[in-house]
Amino acid sequence: MIVDLDMRLWARPDDLGAELADSIRRATAARWVQPDATPDACAAAAQSVDAALLLGFESTLLRAAVGESTLLAQRDRGNGRVFVARAIDPMASGAVARVESARKDGFAALWMDPALQGFNPTDTRAMRVFDRAEANQLPVMMGWSGPLAASARLEFARPFLLDEVARAFPRLALVLSGFGAPFLSETLVMLAKHDRVFTTTAGVAARPWELLQALQGCRDHAVEHKVLFGSGFPFDTPARAIEALYAGNGMVSTTPLPQIPRSVVRQIVERDSVSLLGLGVPPAQGDRSTTRMLATEQPLRLLGEQA
Repeated sequence: MIVDLDMRLWARPDDLGAELADSIRRATAARWVQPDATPDACAAAAQSVDAALLLGFESTLLRAAVGESTLLAQRDRGNGRVFVARAIDPMASGAVARVESARKDGFAALWMDPALQGFNPTDTRAMRVFDRAEANQLPVMMGWSGPLAASARLEFARPFLLDEVARAFPRLALVLSGFGAPFLSETLVMLAKHDRVFTTTAGVAARPWELLQALQGCRDHAVEHKVLFGSGFPFDTPARAIEALYAGNGMVSTTPLPQIPRSVVRQIVERDSVSLLGLGVPPAQGDRSTTRMLATEQPLRLLGEQA
């Protein structure tokens, strides 16, 4: 089963706030094809996976939010293959009540980002949210795989700040986006230290050298089984992210540098994250022909390059 744990949708980047929208436009200005996060584009991209988790977005700091009705409509359109994570900003009023009602309202997980929402994970208000998330068995997706806004509080994005959270709520599943980039070493320590801390590949597949280092670091710390697949859509697609994972060894195939066993990559790509995190009932596994076609050892071609 292939589960993409990091997909997003919005009608236009400005739904994320003017500042973050500007950051996205600057970061993607040189691309031939701009990121498309509309519902139709999201549904098309999700055809290459068996299940997907749509992450909500809310930030009082950035004065922005993506409407939950749009996310739930996409879930209903997915015929049991789409799950939704409710965005919770612990700095906003009513955050705890929205956690308590998340399951009833149709959400399978929560999303939070200390940097984009501007809070220390050990803030009393945030700890209340984590407490109710554990009580309601809601995994918490942490972080953002796209460009950052200038006002984002990077000091709160450090993975080690979640150590107290993981100690206080040992049954709470915390999933750090993109190996906790740019703090890989802290992420590796957290993965090795806590049973219910995981990470995803979201956003890193587009940076092949960083991806190779992250995967090797996970092998060195014996935590590769805690790496879950995420594409970071719309900044990448599930198909391209899968291809990048399988093609990573191409950069070091003629060098004495260590390579990532193909079996490890396959386990990451095909891990049943729906069951692992308790998102709901896993859907039936789809046709594997597209994945087999992508799973080659050839180097990943960048957009516009000749075959």
